[in-house]
Amino acid sequence: MRKDHMTRPHGYSLLPYYFLVVASAALSAGCGHGGAQPAGDKSADAKPLPSVQVAAVSRGTLEKTLPATGILQVLPGREATVTPPVAGVLSALLVRYGQTVSRGQIIGQLSTQPLVGQLQQAQAAIGQNQVQVEQAQANAAQAASQARIAVLQAQASQRNAEAALAGAKATLIGADATLANAQQTLTRTQTLFGEGLVPQKDVQAAELALRTAAAQQAAQQQAVAGQRQTVAGQQAAVAAARAAQQQTVVKRQDILVARQQLRNSEGALTTARSQKALYTLRAPLGGQVGTLGATAGETVDTTTKVALIANLDQLQISISLPGNAVAPVKLGQALTFTVSSVPKRVFRTTISSIAPRVDVATGTIPAFAVVANANHLLKDDTTARVLIVTERHTNVLIVPKAAVLSDPDTGKPSIISVGADGIAHVVPVTLGLSIGDQVEVKSGVKIGDKVAVTNQYGLPDGAKVQVTHGN
Repeated sequence: MRKDHMTRPHGYSLLPYYFLVVASAALSAGCGHGGAQPAGDKSADAKPLPSVQVAAVSRGTLEKTLPATGILQVLPGREATVTPPVAGVLSALLVRYGQTVSRGQIIGQLSTQPLVGQLQQAQAAIGQNQVQVEQAQANAAQAASQARIAVLQAQASQRNAEAALAGAKATLIGADATLANAQQTLTRTQTLFGEGLVPQKDVQAAELALRTAAAQQAAQQQAVAGQRQTVAGQQAAVAAARAAQQQTVVKRQDILVARQQLRNSEGALTTARSQKALYTLRAPLGGQVGTLGATAGETVDTTTKVALIANLDQLQISISLPGNAVAPVKLGQALTFTVSSVPKRVFRTTISSIAPRVDVATGTIPAFAVVANANHLLKDDTTARVLIVTERHTNVLIVPKAAVLSDPDTGKPSIISVGADGIAHVVPVTLGLSIGDQVEVKSGVKIGDKVAVTNQYGLPDGAKVQVTHGN
């Protein structure tokens, strides 16, 4: 194949243009300034140059994208519904729709009137129980003192009785000795009377002394027995006093019971006060008030959604990817999206997570991305038009797609490069990524080259053209 046919663009044969160029040259040679052409025929025979529009080869970035639809949503854990912990009347609502609140900020107040009676009752019970504790302590102290005195007195009486018993026993010993002596004297006197050594009256006197000693001994024995009973009685009295002293433990138990009742009352007061805190509604997180479900003066309970608070500083884009198109989507890939509410703004972020399996119900694979939203331009539950960047070529040479020609026989691409002298040259090129109306050129041109983007079809290599500049 001839060289001129190898460079022809899009199947246009260069042979007619070759003859056209030769004929034009011959005509110019015969009818130029040095020829015999009449001056009046000069403009009639001149051929206008082909007019082409050119664009400069530029350097930039091309991105291949996968279109998808996403839904902007509040991040998990960044949304909370405020409901009352207890039922009551909403006496005040301190926020409005759309207001920004901080965590812990008071947003509403329930009427605490039902707690007033409970607080007063608990405080009164504490006062009564304190008096009961003091009375129980006084009773216990008095009972212990009385019991201690009773034991000491009983012990003293017992010691006195024991001393008296000891004295009675000593006296009995003397009476026993006196009785023994009287018996001995009577025996001796009777012996002497039998021998005629003493008179009868001595025997009678000895018998009287014996009877007297015996009577005294018997009386002393009774005294010892009686004293022994007294000692036993005093011992019983000591035991009774000690038993009574042990009963003061019951009084001490009364103190413990009274103290427990006091603690119960204090617990009831603490509970009532803590319940008062439940009547104050606070924001569980910082964010914006999305909805209000109650008004001041309304009766609410634990199911009433008083307010919905959402933190919109960051949002999550939930994207549904076709199962057969998810392969090129990877974690960390860039994506852009737009929303109808901000039509002129393109938002950028990256893929943060991809579901491991296809959603059977929809046949799609969920993917997610997080986007910063400090100025709150983006709203919850908004539909987003998403473009996921699946391929990105940076710092590459780019030409308009309109500049690329294709050989109908070989399919090889080429472009028409136009020099500063207005001469067009057919240049084979190697193409890369093609996005929209732009194409990456890997070889064949350099930055700043001018390439034809209009009327270049059929231009032969070396043709003279008239250049107009495009965008």
